[in-house]
Order: sequence, then structure tokens, then C-alpha cells
Amino acid sequence: MNHRTCRFLTLLMANLLLIANAEGVRGASPPPLRPCVIFDTDMGSDCDDAGALAVLHALADAGELHVLGVIFSSGKNRYGVGTCDAINTYYGRGDLPLGQYQGNDVGDPTDSYTKRIATDTRLFGHDVVDKAPDLVAVYRSLLESQPDHRVTICTVGHPHGLVHLLRDPRGAALVRAKVERWVAMGMGGWNFQAMGMSDYCQELLDKWPMPFYISPSGQAIKTGHRLLPQTPESNPVREAYRLWGSGTAITEGRSSWDQVAVLFVARPELFEVESTGRVERLADGKVVWDKKVNHPDHHLVMPKPTVEEMAEIIEELMAREPTRGR
Repeated sequence: MNHRTCRFLTLLMANLLLIANAEGVRGASPPPLRPCVIFDTDMGSDCDDAGALAVLHALADAGELHVLGVIFSSGKNRYGVGTCDAINTYYGRGDLPLGQYQGNDVGDPTDSYTKRIATDTRLFGHDVVDKAPDLVAVYRSLLESQPDHRVTICTVGHPHGLVHLLRDPRGAALVRAKVERWVAMGMGGWNFQAMGMSDYCQELLDKWPMPFYISPSGQAIKTGHRLLPQTPESNPVREAYRLWGSGTAITEGRSSWDQVAVLFVARPELFEVESTGRVERLADGKVVWDKKVNHPDHHLVMPKPTVEEMAEIIEELMAREPTRGR
């Protein structure tokens, strides 16, 4: 075989490989789109809100989702929004849009950590303390900037902000056009019933127009006491767990309701999804999953891993070092 023939065969093989690779790419399924998330929290009622925001940022650092903005839903605690900003800043996202409820009819006035964190701008490096724009205006702005049916709204507190959004004609149209799904930590009597939320609950269940996934799990999943204490003192999530309640969350752990809901947003493969049934409000105000009556847009999500496995996953994400820095 002469040199010219050898060169021709080499080029032919190279072209055939290129064609094969192109055909393979053309026939492959496109990678899944990252969820684009608006996170809605009553930061301050419990420390798992802080843990959930840490999990959200860790998943964003890993490229598993994209954070659009953070909504603070409590009207009775001025400093939750500043704590959200401190956590966002710790993870290098201090420029994330923030929205705040301007009323005072919903929310938990108890505060064991948010004032301490929000007012210490020197230690935590943030610049929002207790004021942010109205949540409906921020919801609208965030939704308007996104492609159709691409946004996940994740609520881990009282979701009355969604009622106000639906009462706004432009907001309601944006929900139908831009939202893919609503994921809520809920069930029982707190998020959908307590602290003024009872006046909004039935209206929200009746009028919410998009797929709705409810996550009630997390009570037995204790986190915040294994790896989180080893993070820097400048970590506001660590400080939230150190200060919350009786001060035992940082040493004995705290239930992980909110983190479980956030994990479902990015890793649905870790969950069983039950789609026959509906979220229903009982006469006493408690919210339950009714298997006997079906709503095609309602879904119940439950973790597949064991309690111990879920705790390990969540704790690692909560304590993971930020990739962006502040």
C-alpha cells in the first residue's frame, strides 16, 4: 500500500467517524433542562428554611437547577428577608432579586435567629436588612423574564403570596403562561392553616391552575448537627441552626421538611409520585391527601431512600462549600 492510498484510507475513516458521531448526537435525547426556581419561604419560623435555602444554592452550584429569586412571605417578622440575603450572599448570589410580603396578617412573630443575622452586615457581608419590594411585583418581574412553562415555584412557608399573585390579573396570566409546576412543603396544619394562612388556603386550592406537587416528609430526617457545625462562623445557615429554638438544632439536628421539598425539585428520581388523589382541606383546617377523590394536577411526593440516607444527602448539601464565594 503506497503513501497516497494510506492517507486516503485514513481520511475516509476519519470522515466516517465524524458522520457516525453526528448521527449519534442527532439521535440522542437532549439533556433535561435545569429547573428555574423561585423560592418562597417564611424564614424565621424554623431553621429548616435556612437549611432549604442552603440546599437550593448547593444544587445550583452543582448545575442541577437555576435560582431566579427569593420571596419572603411572613409579614410579622421584619428580618427574614435580610437573612435570605445573607444566605444568598454567602453563596455568591447576593444580587438575587428579593420580594417581601408588605402586609401583616400572615406570619410567625417568633424570631430566634433572623434579627441577629440580618442586622450583622459586617460579618455576613449582605446589604438587605429588613426591606424588599412587594412580593407580587417581584413574582411578576421574575416570571416575565422566563420562557413559557419553565418556572418551578417552591414554597416552604405559608403560600399566601400565590393567592395575591392570582388575584392580580397580570400575575394570574403569567402563572398560566410561565409556571411549569408548584412544589410545596405542606400537609397537616402549619403551612396551609396556621398564622393567618387559613383565610387563604381554600382559595389557593380552588384556583391554582398548574400542576401542584405536595411534599409532607421530613419530620424524622434530622440534619444540621453532623457537618454543618464544621462550616465557617461566617455561614449564616450555621448561625441559624445555632440560634434557633432552644439551641439544640446545631447539636442534635432538626427535622428537614423544607429541604426534602427542595431536593424533589432537582432530583425527582429520588421520590415516588402518587398522582391519584387530591390535596384537600378538612373542616378543622388541616390539609390532607385524599386518595378517594382525584384531581389531575395534584401529586403527592414521598422519598424513596431511607430516613438515614436522606439525612446524609441533605446534610452534605447543606454543608457543601460554596463554589462562588461572596
